[in-house]
Amino acid sequence: MNNEIFTKEVVALYRALPIPIVATLFNSIIIAFILKDQVPHDSIMLWIGLNFLILAVRLTSFLRFKEFIHPQNVTLAYRIYMVGIIGSGVIWGTSIFYLLPNSSIHMMMLIVIIGGMVAGGVGSSSYRPESYIFYNLFVITPYALHFMLDNSNDNSWMVGTALVLFAAMMIISSKNFHANFTEVVLLQRQQEELIDHLEQEQLYVQHLNDNLLQEIVEKEKYQTELITALEEANQAAIAKDAFFATMSHELRTPLNSIIGFSQILMKRNDTPNEFSTFIEKILISGRHLLDLVNTILDFSKMKAGKMELHPTTFAVSEIFQDVAIIGEPLANKRHISLKFPTTYDKSMHGDRKMIQQIMINILSNAIKFSPEHSSITINYECSDNHLFTICDQGSGIAAEHLETIFDPFTQIEGVTQTAIKGTGLGLAIVKEMIHAHHGKIWATSTLGEGSCFYFSIPIEP
Repeated sequence: MNNEIFTKEVVALYRALPIPIVATLFNSIIIAFILKDQVPHDSIMLWIGLNFLILAVRLTSFLRFKEFIHPQNVTLAYRIYMVGIIGSGVIWGTSIFYLLPNSSIHMMMLIVIIGGMVAGGVGSSSYRPESYIFYNLFVITPYALHFMLDNSNDNSWMVGTALVLFAAMMIISSKNFHANFTEVVLLQRQQEELIDHLEQEQLYVQHLNDNLLQEIVEKEKYQTELITALEEANQAAIAKDAFFATMSHELRTPLNSIIGFSQILMKRNDTPNEFSTFIEKILISGRHLLDLVNTILDFSKMKAGKMELHPTTFAVSEIFQDVAIIGEPLANKRHISLKFPTTYDKSMHGDRKMIQQIMINILSNAIKFSPEHSSITINYECSDNHLFTICDQGSGIAAEHLETIFDPFTQIEGVTQTAIKGTGLGLAIVKEMIHAHHGKIWATSTLGEGSCFYFSIPIEP
């Protein structure tokens, strides 16, 4: 930082150099004109010649300072400047010895001009404090000493003292000028650093803005792709659900025909016994396939949002009677006893057919996964909600599977599971039907002891 300030000081000295050169030339001519009749002609010519010589040196250094004012040549440039200003100060200071006129008026004019030169040097030579101090002392000191030591005039010491005070004031002014200049240089340096910092910040902000703009463009592109993919997925889902619904509906007609003709053949007395077994298998497989088709059709309606409620008010006992009619034949085939609640006189509001299907689906699973000669208990309670419970004595369900058994296409694995598997949609459909009634379903189970399924339907519709 000190080297930078020094360089700026030297540059400022050279930039201000034309003013003292012109002032020196002009004042030299004025003094020569004033003193042409007061001092010998040879003295004036000598003094003018020396002034012109030092002016030539200073002018040459000014014209060439741009060539050598580099960081490595600043000291040399300053030394050349000091040679010029000290030489000028010596020439002006020594003029007291050969340019002193006898006339007091001419003497006063000479002192005024020399004082003006010293005062003017404050603004052009104070960028470095020592440069002006040397100039000041070399000019004023000979004149001050001459007048202070002059015994020929009683008032000469007053002139010498005034010159000393004047020189001191100019030196103080020079120091203040230099301090202000240094402060300006420091402020300028801080301003440059601040500007550099702001430019860096601006570049950084611009970089952030560019990155942010790029991210926004990429996110918009990604969002557009996601929207397109979502639309395609929705269209695919709609097409899939429509396909399932159409195929399920179209399959029910031929399946009903197969089941119907199988039942007719089973009832005919003229059907050979050797075909009865095959016809029975066709009938069982047809019914199972029809159940699968009906399940898929219900699931497709549910996913398409077409599962509509038809609520009515009915007795809870009617639900258990209908479930018993359908469930007991299935249970009797495996020698499983069904225990229904004995006392219930409650009524509820909801879609009777849908609640009946919920009970049948859960009960069918319980029968399917219960061992032979076991029992299944159905309970009902009514307090804050209609609470239905179906408990079996099957192999149970692992705790980690209790949360996933209600997901679509999830199979309940059990050791007594029959060879014919379902779609894994039964409990998923049950869950959606219960949610349509604003109810909830859950299960508890112990491996090796059995499982209990609970579902509740709000009393208020």
